[in-house]
Amino acid sequence: MAKWTVRAIQVGSIDLDRSAMTHYKGKGERITVPIWCAGATDGVHKVIVDTGIRDLEEYKKAEPGVSQTPAQITTAAIKRIMGWDPEEVEIVINTHLHCDHSGSNKEFKNAKFFVQKKEWEAAFNPLVPEAPFYDKLCYDKSAVNYFQWNFLEGDTEILPGLRVITTPGHTRGHQSAMFDTKDGVVCVSGDICNVAENVNGNLEPNIVVMVPETYESFQRIRQFAHYILPGHEPAIEDGSEKFIPVL
Repeated sequence: MAKWTVRAIQVGSIDLDRSAMTHYKGKGERITVPIWCAGATDGVHKVIVDTGIRDLEEYKKAEPGVSQTPAQITTAAIKRIMGWDPEEVEIVINTHLHCDHSGSNKEFKNAKFFVQKKEWEAAFNPLVPEAPFYDKLCYDKSAVNYFQWNFLEGDTEILPGLRVITTPGHTRGHQSAMFDTKDGVVCVSGDICNVAENVNGNLEPNIVVMVPETYESFQRIRQFAHYILPGHEPAIEDGSEKFIPVL
């Protein structure tokens, strides 16, 4: 079975208080964190995990500290790191449908989209603390043709060496992508882990709608993955194939 290559793709930055990532730890310390997508290939298939921001000014309403350079616009960033045009991408996995993870879905006209059915339903009926982060224009019928969607109900193998596992907590239908690489299993975690300290230090991320499930999701990642690309980890370099060890 061919091994996957996974690369980090930066599609923006957010200036914020560190405690927003680590359950109040580091309060008063300002940090700048990236917004990560991932590109992955087994030498045949072209896969993207998460698609970044739809509209910078709109996202500032939820995250005032967000910024994005022209090179970090999702399509430009994927071309820069992976060498792919949007129409070449075959599969898009949305870890969840918050607007910094699904914002550029509309650019991938030929892709099949994979999301948990529970997440799709939650995105159209958000809870109060998560509502500012759901933007229907990222994932409604104006963005993605209904027949491009594949609605999952639990852990699923997408391709050999590529699976998604359910990791609820940050959102009700959150999932993480697991890739079998030459170095071991890489988890592209989305925001169940904003930073590696969440899983390695057992610290909740900034938004949690299901507390017990969050810690169960950390345990699942520790059980399966050797390395992690969290949704906003600052210790990873743009374009890197080197991620944070899961302890």
